[in-house]
Amino acid sequence: MDAAATPNANSTCLAELQRAAQHKLGGCLLRLQQYEQLLKAMVVGMNLEGEPVQLQAARDARVASVQKTTLGGLVGLFTGTYLHTEENAAASEQETDNSPGDRLWVSYQQRMVMSAECHEAIKVELKELVDLRNELVHHLLERFDLGQLDRCEAAVAYLDASRATIDRHYQTLRNWTEQMDHARTLMASFMDGGAFKDLLFGAITPDGQVHWPASGIVASLREAEQALVASGGKENWIVLNAAIAWIARQHPDQMPKRYGCSSWRQVLHESRQFEVMKKTPTPAQGAGPSTGTVVCYRSRREE
Repeated sequence: MDAAATPNANSTCLAELQRAAQHKLGGCLLRLQQYEQLLKAMVVGMNLEGEPVQLQAARDARVASVQKTTLGGLVGLFTGTYLHTEENAAASEQETDNSPGDRLWVSYQQRMVMSAECHEAIKVELKELVDLRNELVHHLLERFDLGQLDRCEAAVAYLDASRATIDRHYQTLRNWTEQMDHARTLMASFMDGGAFKDLLFGAITPDGQVHWPASGIVASLREAEQALVASGGKENWIVLNAAIAWIARQHPDQMPKRYGCSSWRQVLHESRQFEVMKKTPTPAQGAGPSTGTVVCYRSRREE
């Protein structure tokens, strides 16, 4: 009686182990897919560049390009673009800027900098994850004969260990994602503030220094010069008061105080982008002899 029951008990146990193996394999593969989805999102958001009007199209193209990328390909993009050694990060800072000089160009990049030893260790671990994924998808049945009780038990133990490894990698990637999202939030907050707008539109750094050649107020003075000049001759001078009135209509946010200056004459002096002279106004300029002199300016001529 007991001898006859043993085969049935073994069959029942084998069937339960087979179901457990199937369930655990499915759990591993689902977690791997979640890992791939998270990694794809990180790869898409790591860097972006182009003209502002083309950024969304560039991002859409990047999304499409990674959709069919394998886990191995995603890991290669991730380790080559986001993870940097200290040496590589220093070298990338010295790379030549290839952005076009005649158009507004936006370039954005996120990265994690670490020691060479840490970088190599992460690459090794990620390669092991890719190898594990390929083993589960392509070679599990070659390695374990699920028709044998002992091999089915070994498969269940292997799948438990595999799930623990995958979960560890997934949690690490989630931590990296949270760090990336936090950095984006900080950047968005900065870009929405006055300091970034001053830097972008006024060429004013957070410490108050002005890069005058690229500043918005110098650009406004040049625009006023072009708009008010009567002819294309090189000796044309623009009356500063006329330029101030023109800028007040066209660019009311461009004021000397924004750039740490008390007057427009100080802007002309501090920027060193213009020649300045005083001359007696003509009746056509709306001033009589009693008004004395007026300040005029023009862009500096290159030698």
